[in-house]
Amino acid sequence: MKYNPKSLMALFKNKETSSEEERFKRNQTINVSQGILSIMAINLVNPFLSIFAIRSGATDYQVALLSSAPALVSVLAMIPGARYIDKQKSKHRVTTLFIFLHRIFYLILAAIPFLSQNIRASVLVATIALMNLPGSIANVAWQSFISVIIPQEHRARSIATRNRLQNLIGTVITLIAGRFLDIATFPIGYQIAFFTSFLLAMVEVWVFSRMDEPLGPEVANETEEIEESVENNKPFLSGIKDIFKEKKFLRFVSASIVFHFAWQIPWSLFSLYQVRILGANNTWVSILSLINTGGSLVGYGYWIKYSQRHGNLQTLFASGIWIFIVPLAYAFSKSLYFVALINLVTGMVFSGVNLSLFNATLDSTPEKNKTSFLAYHQTAISITAIFAPVIGVGLKDLWGFQIAFLICASLRLIGALCFKLINILEQRDNVEAA
Repeated sequence: MKYNPKSLMALFKNKETSSEEERFKRNQTINVSQGILSIMAINLVNPFLSIFAIRSGATDYQVALLSSAPALVSVLAMIPGARYIDKQKSKHRVTTLFIFLHRIFYLILAAIPFLSQNIRASVLVATIALMNLPGSIANVAWQSFISVIIPQEHRARSIATRNRLQNLIGTVITLIAGRFLDIATFPIGYQIAFFTSFLLAMVEVWVFSRMDEPLGPEVANETEEIEESVENNKPFLSGIKDIFKEKKFLRFVSASIVFHFAWQIPWSLFSLYQVRILGANNTWVSILSLINTGGSLVGYGYWIKYSQRHGNLQTLFASGIWIFIVPLAYAFSKSLYFVALINLVTGMVFSGVNLSLFNATLDSTPEKNKTSFLAYHQTAISITAIFAPVIGVGLKDLWGFQIAFLICASLRLIGALCFKLINILEQRDNVEAA
């Protein structure tokens, strides 16, 4: 799929289209446009949260809570939220609502610098946690909605196009914001960045609202199944038991839990090491993001072709096996320049992870009650995110940064091997079924 800026005129046309092909093209354009606006808003905030927290007096464990606390909220919110979404006839309308509720929190972030220095860090952690209540539901609703509007045969290329443009434009925004924050007066610069993020997010919500939700036979059948389930008052726990009836999904979730735990455990350590040990500022955070994006833009083309030849699970293993390089490099790094070099290489492999992880999740999820099953998966990996960053800081406190990073690198190798194992098991099952 090629993204043509001229096709943005579709945003201002009536949502009713004359053919399914026109609807598909229009929705793809809107999906990419919404993704661009989303990453612009996100990259004015997320890359700089750790530095903002540290400058606001946050402890190492409060920095870890910036990752762990939102995950805890996700665990509590996602499955009930997904079941609520599954009951709705229009997934588009409810997805738009939760995206809007999540983006409102950017305005609250802009107000935090008005608070006293001694409570800023605590309020920041609480705000980031609470905004994930609508955010986690919006995420799983979006995944379910996209699986309907973009057919499986077009999904890899369509998602890759969206990711490419998000990486490119998001990095430009990060560079500009990083330099601005370093020259602006603290904390006024952060207030301006956060408020601008809120304005962009409001435009994003409007763009997403312009999507045209299909109402074909498959959607109608799914709605009937949902209504029948609701009428029968299907208990919550029986929905959880459904997981164990889906062998393919259960395998994937099990591997994903190990992989995500290994992926998440050094997150806080990276930020702490960059700022406290290597002396990174906002500009350096932006430069590292730029270099990582450069690698990912090169990598996407290769991984699209690879996934089309070998499938999403094999692509996930082939790309994921290399993410151990990041903590390994940090273990021996004494310079931000060395970290930047490693970021170029890891950007190439992370593009494969980002592309195949989403598609492999959709491939492994049953069509019936898809939103709920996506929520089960998201909840599982959110549980790991509650503990992983805090455990990472604990490892650092026990043995120092170097040993902690080496442990993280080993865990990442194990996580990637789990996807190789389930790929072998699925190939065996396919041979036996043939």
